[in-house]
Amino acid sequence: MVWWFAVPRVVFGEDALSELEQLAGTHAFIVTDKIVSKFGYPEKIDKILSARQWSVAVWDNAEPDPRVSTVKEAAEAMRRYNADTIIAVGGGSVMDTAKAAWILYEHPDVLLEAVTPLQPLDLRHKAKLVCIPTTAGTGSEATKAIVIREDETGRKFATNNPEMCPDLAILEPAFVKGLPKDLTTYTGMDALTHAVEAYVSVWKNDFSDACTLQAVKMVFEWLPKSVQNLEDLQAREKMLVAADLAGMSFSNSQVALGHSLGHSLGSVLRVQHGLAVGLSLPITIEYNCRGNPTAAAQYAELGSLLGVKRTDPELAARAFAKKIRQLQKAIGFPLSLKLAGVSKESFDKGLDKLVEYAMMDSSITMNPRDTDSDRIRKMYEYMYRGSPIDF
Repeated sequence: MVWWFAVPRVVFGEDALSELEQLAGTHAFIVTDKIVSKFGYPEKIDKILSARQWSVAVWDNAEPDPRVSTVKEAAEAMRRYNADTIIAVGGGSVMDTAKAAWILYEHPDVLLEAVTPLQPLDLRHKAKLVCIPTTAGTGSEATKAIVIREDETGRKFATNNPEMCPDLAILEPAFVKGLPKDLTTYTGMDALTHAVEAYVSVWKNDFSDACTLQAVKMVFEWLPKSVQNLEDLQAREKMLVAADLAGMSFSNSQVALGHSLGHSLGSVLRVQHGLAVGLSLPITIEYNCRGNPTAAAQYAELGSLLGVKRTDPELAARAFAKKIRQLQKAIGFPLSLKLAGVSKESFDKGLDKLVEYAMMDSSITMNPRDTDSDRIRKMYEYMYRGSPIDF
């Protein structure tokens, strides 16, 4: 099988933002949200580009879990401005908004739901894309993927295409220095989930594996330090790199069942994405390793990075899941949906829809073990209680 490993040009480290001085263009369109705008990051970018006689517009209406209608609004604003450079400044939702709007800016008639990995998009006739993350987790600045929400149903759908990979990713540690503790933990677990799921995806490959191995080691070393001291720039930079590596990994091998469960939690119960997939991660490890020697051995390989020395692959995989829960506990990450604040009434009311949406999610097709709606239902029930999977 012929495969491609698509990654952007990456600039990282203190003062990485100075790379903006090397951009070629005249009309920059900054996509961001109201929270990021308050930190003044778009102004810093404006200052650098304006000094080089650029015209700069700021659109800060991006929203968490972006809807198709919001994406269309951003695309229309790009069109009015005649942008030649799109700069996404924010977390995963901001970058997903920018990528999806970029598609519609270049080709207004494209249906986002119909985008596939194999369909040519013919981008870059009007603009190029620069991504500057303000969280260390989604890795969207390194991926060819987007997650968008349907307006009518609220259901999230994920898709990818090699042309959506940004032209440039700028990892500026100062831009994540002010990230609150809860978002530091949630986005850090998002990065770990990306890396781990990429390692067992049915489309895994040697290039994605290499990125995963380094990302997993870095998250376990640097995420606790990031949480313990929110001003630790070295830890912030290392987590930015870890998230970027994890993004490269899953973008080129895909995520799996944990993201199907997580996307559905976000759609139905509005659970923050990193929290949702972080809760799903140990449960899906325990599910996938049962009676599945190949997946169990792969999880065991990751566990060995953390000192797990069990000879039985399934036991080693379960020990790896336990290591993840220990990490979560150490950083103050809730170990169940109940502890995350989801009421039993809301959970029970939404359970049927949770199962339906998870089964519809495309990431489920990349999972190393087959599943069905009954087992998905049980997974959610175990997740609500915080119980290890035993089936």
